[in-house]
Amino acid sequence: MQEKKATLFTPIENPKIRILDDLKDRNKDNMKTIAGEYFGAKYTYAQTFKMIEEYKTAFIAVDGLNEHSITISAPSTIASVNAFYGAMDANKPVNLTGPGFLHAYTEKYTKNLDSETVFIYDGFLSDDLIDKLHSAGAKNLIVTSIADYMSPVVKMIATQKGVIKKTSFIDEYIKRHKSFPIGMEVFSVKDFADIGKRAKETYDFPYEENKLAARFLTGATTSQFPKCVKTSADGFTKMARIYDHAWIKELLTPKTRLGVFIPIFYATGAIHGIYGGLINGMTLVYKPKYDRFMFGNDLKESKLEVAVVAPSHVATLESSGLKKGSLNHVRCIFIGGEAVAPAQMGKFRKALKNLGVKSILNGYGMTETGSMSGISNKELEEIDDVTISPLPGIQYRIVDKDTNEILSDNQRGILQVKSPCATLGYIEDENNKQLFTQDGWINTGDDAVRYPNGHYRVFGRGTDHFTNRGQSFAMFDIEEKVLELDGVAEAEVIKFDINDNEQPAIVVVPKSSADLPNLLKDIYSLDIAGMEYLIGVRFIKNFNTNPVTSKRDYLSLQTELDNYYSVDKNGDFFVLSIGSKKECIESNRIKAEEMSNK
Repeated sequence: MQEKKATLFTPIENPKIRILDDLKDRNKDNMKTIAGEYFGAKYTYAQTFKMIEEYKTAFIAVDGLNEHSITISAPSTIASVNAFYGAMDANKPVNLTGPGFLHAYTEKYTKNLDSETVFIYDGFLSDDLIDKLHSAGAKNLIVTSIADYMSPVVKMIATQKGVIKKTSFIDEYIKRHKSFPIGMEVFSVKDFADIGKRAKETYDFPYEENKLAARFLTGATTSQFPKCVKTSADGFTKMARIYDHAWIKELLTPKTRLGVFIPIFYATGAIHGIYGGLINGMTLVYKPKYDRFMFGNDLKESKLEVAVVAPSHVATLESSGLKKGSLNHVRCIFIGGEAVAPAQMGKFRKALKNLGVKSILNGYGMTETGSMSGISNKELEEIDDVTISPLPGIQYRIVDKDTNEILSDNQRGILQVKSPCATLGYIEDENNKQLFTQDGWINTGDDAVRYPNGHYRVFGRGTDHFTNRGQSFAMFDIEEKVLELDGVAEAEVIKFDINDNEQPAIVVVPKSSADLPNLLKDIYSLDIAGMEYLIGVRFIKNFNTNPVTSKRDYLSLQTELDNYYSVDKNGDFFVLSIGSKKECIESNRIKAEEMSNK
């Protein structure tokens, strides 16, 4: 394969324009184009901008002409997008949070961030959360429902089938309590929008350099506690310029049907899909409360051309039951949010080719930077969709994790990024000391390498190691070898602290055709550093879905302490459990057929 030169750095100018003004200007010729589709309803760009304007004036009417922040906890609905842009255009920062975080840290992410107005999906609400919000000083509660903006026909059918309740959360709450807590105004999203429609005042705010636009609560699948990162308004408008210069603009053309299947506003990565989709006249197809196991059917029914998903969504396609060529209309699937091993990508590519999908693209950097910073190359005949190159305006470098010394090609280290869309930092100053370098780069914390052709490969998080007898081993290196085995569909390496030393275990989703005893032997025969400390292998039907991110749930794997299988050098099989004191307990020897039966 001929070597390619590294991508030339392209400076990205700051257009110094407010977000909505920029979007309107970019879509002045697309006003009749469908901007969004939602449960049978279609909304043009003209209608979308009108709805955002109504939300803007409504926020000012109920919250005041100030810069209090607006808290939004809603899935990927038309209403949540209107609220997001409406709040920012009202000159108010937006706090974007999942329901679990809002329940657990109500005051921290409302009162402490100067938020008195909460926009929330009714499926997240409970009497307990109402009380918490009231105690935290919430004065305005705007309640949106999955039924908002549905077409009347779809809504009627869904109601008849019992998918949608006939009464609203507001009605049910009042029936139980007679009224909402004193000092809290509660609006349905329809009533809230009507406030904006009736408002006669118009508000125009000047452009402000590096103005805080949003705070994203992220970390749902990588930590027990949320990280709250801040994003500037300039970051969004610069993002559009990055996409203008990138080759992916060939895919993101006017009228392209784009689906964002990760729940909107539950992580910083989600914004690149919404904002990227509205940049150039594309049609966003919204999927609230998304179930990744329905991904294949959703692709088929919605006739999407481009989909933005986590790798765990693509992993479901092989067993989706779809017929060969049934996804011929899909031009591209973007994946991001998790590092993907070559063997796993090869399996994805094979499954997608059989279904008719034209290409798969590997994106990176959709967390701390607030936008995609790198993407795999489009020359798919090279089968190089695991490595990535920085997008225009983005710079990468690999440094030693201990000395911060810049490493040369082919040396694995920590990836650092410099981006015009970079976060302003965490709300906790202590975390910023680890996030930013003294010369203004962002520490991603990801293990990566730069190759001589200018491409980069990200292997996994720098924390994804286990330490045994003073030596550190990368869990993703073991996982990569496991995924190369024919009988493995998905795999995840986890670790347990046993007798003051960390030891790995492997959770495997086997293919339906796999012979489990032989597959276990193959795993234990792998020649990779750290395998000598392997506790055992647990076979599961599929990975759970994280309720906040809809991605594969890693955290829940650590809670299962039973049914780990091992095989010794003599070929004898054992089933293991990890005791409550984290001491490995070996059970009686079992026969091969016992494993297959389970």
